[in-house]
Amino acid sequence: MREILLGHQFTMRVRVTDAMTATFFGSTIHRVYATFALIEHAEYASRQAILPFLDPEDDAVGAAVTVEHSAPAIVGDVVTVAAIIAEVDGRTIVCRFTVTNGGQPLATGTQTQRVVNKARLKQKIAEMYERGSDH
Repeated sequence: MREILLGHQFTMRVRVTDAMTATFFGSTIHRVYATFALIEHAEYASRQAILPFLDPEDDAVGAAVTVEHSAPAIVGDVVTVAAIIAEVDGRTIVCRFTVTNGGQPLATGTQTQRVVNKARLKQKIAEMYERGSDH
């Protein structure tokens, strides 16, 4: 892992679709941008923010997410998701993220990732599949 630049940022825009709405087990609760979709986009943006600093043998895994989802967005809205590297403690990296809609805040939070060895992670996952899901 290379030296990580605090303040490095990744920003993306996402158009809200029906697949991103508050739906559980096929039942739509609210036809607005769901917290689970927002978190997926925040995690993706946070990963993209740190990728330039990983060596080829490195990967990162999600370790924690905090979020305050304070306003809705409807299907068709284009939201902006921005993640900025805020803290580094060894191989643990924390990104702060914001999600806005037309400049209006929708959510804020943090996403924590841990940098791991790619080959060891792949091996560990393979071993888990060899054992199967009946433990």
